[in-house]
Amino acid sequence: MSKLGFHCNRFNHIHDGIITNGLGRGEFYNFPAEELPLLRKEIHRRNILSSIHAPLVRPEWYPDPPTWSFLCDTEKGKRELSMRMIRETLEVAGEYNAEYVVVHFPSPIADGKTSDYSELKAIAMESCYLLDKLVDRYCMPVHIEGFGPSPFLNTDFLNEVFSLFHNLRYCFDLGHMNLAAERGDVDLNEFGHCIKLNIGSIHLWNNRGIEDYRQFRHIPVHPSQQSEHGWADVATILNEIGGLAHSIIFESSHKYPESLGDYDYRDGVEWVKQLVTA
Repeated sequence: MSKLGFHCNRFNHIHDGIITNGLGRGEFYNFPAEELPLLRKEIHRRNILSSIHAPLVRPEWYPDPPTWSFLCDTEKGKRELSMRMIRETLEVAGEYNAEYVVVHFPSPIADGKTSDYSELKAIAMESCYLLDKLVDRYCMPVHIEGFGPSPFLNTDFLNEVFSLFHNLRYCFDLGHMNLAAERGDVDLNEFGHCIKLNIGSIHLWNNRGIEDYRQFRHIPVHPSQQSEHGWADVATILNEIGGLAHSIIFESSHKYPESLGDYDYRDGVEWVKQLVTA
């Protein structure tokens, strides 16, 4: 299954997530520096299709968590930190056969200050412009992954971005978008329909809302998850956004939370295989 892969941030995840499940793809993120030579060798040895979720290796100078993005922040110095991290990731992405790099954008406004929307939009557009130029410089596509709450997690803004900056595509993250739907920020199905022409990749994990996220973080998708109980409707969304046309990354652990049921995450992997090939 060359379109399906697993999110990996340790070397052993390659076997546990990718090889064990008969997949051919991985998305690599936040690796310990000492494991990078092993990672590079294994990717080439097994001919694994790959992408990178910035950062590939967490820089000591970047705030924790490394997934936090400052690209929409009003403080220029913080925006430059994010750009530096992305640039350093792009510089080495080709060594790992990466097809693209995922970056978090838009994101919450990190400084928490109330600013004029037009000012914030100008900042966001400038960051998109700089990302677009980095794609040209390193010949490496960038997929922007939306999470929030954010004034820019809407299809009008995002589709305007993609109409102006043709090097950028959208990483549709099902779990984060389900949280946005719970907050009332988006209608999940409508968002998928309106953004689908600009989707470049998909992240799969699930939740029933913010409490699940706080307690379990990224829950593996599973056929037992029913939309009437608050779960994202995986089958409907994948059908709406054209699942098989994109790379799909399982962005979850390799264990289903025991308190949510005696389930095996691998059943969810097999289920998605059937969904995207049906």
